[in-house]
Amino acid sequence: MAEYDVNKFYPWIKAYAAENGVFGVMTYEKNGKQGEFTPIGENIPWHPYADTLGVFYVHDNGDIFELVRNDMLPDGMTEDELYETACRNLLNDVEFHIQQANYGGWGVICGGNFEASSILLMNVLNGIGEQYGGDFYFAVPARDMMITAAENDKKQIKGLKKVIKNITKNGEFPLSTAIFKWEYKNVG
Repeated sequence: MAEYDVNKFYPWIKAYAAENGVFGVMTYEKNGKQGEFTPIGENIPWHPYADTLGVFYVHDNGDIFELVRNDMLPDGMTEDELYETACRNLLNDVEFHIQQANYGGWGVICGGNFEASSILLMNVLNGIGEQYGGDFYFAVPARDMMITAAENDKKQIKGLKKVIKNITKNGEFPLSTAIFKWEYKNVG
C-alpha cells in the first residue's frame, strides 16, 4: 500500500443520495437534472452535513484529487481526526478571499476547488458575518461557489436565489439548491 501524506487530505463537499437504502455520491448534469449515482461503499469515510450535502475527503496527489478511502488512512486515525486534519489543512493551505458579488451579497473565492468546503471553516463564516454585521444566508450551488445574502436584505436574497437557479441550469459541478442560515455571533 502506498503511503499517503495526511497533510494533503482536504474536506470536499459533495451531493449525496440514497437509492434502495444504499448511500452514494450524486452528480448532476449542467441542466440541473440528476445524473450519475455512484454507491459510496463502506471504504469511503464521509458524513452528512445538511440537506443532501456530505463531507467527503480528497487527497491531493499533485495532479488530481483522489477520493480518500479508509485504507489510505494511517492506522488508528478516526473519522473525527480525519475531519480535524482535513479542515486544518484547508485552512493552512488554501487562501480564501471574501468578495462582494454582483447582486450585492458576498461570496468566497479560493481558486475553484474548495469554495463549497469553506462552509466548514468558522473563520470564513464569521468573516462574512462581520461584513454583514449579523446573520446571513448561504448556499453552495456548485463545488466552486459559496455565496451569501444578508438575512434582512430582500434584494440580496432574490439575487442569491437567481444565481442558484442559473448555476443549477447552466453551471459546472452543481451541488445543491438548498439555502442555509448562519447565525453570526460577534465575539469581539
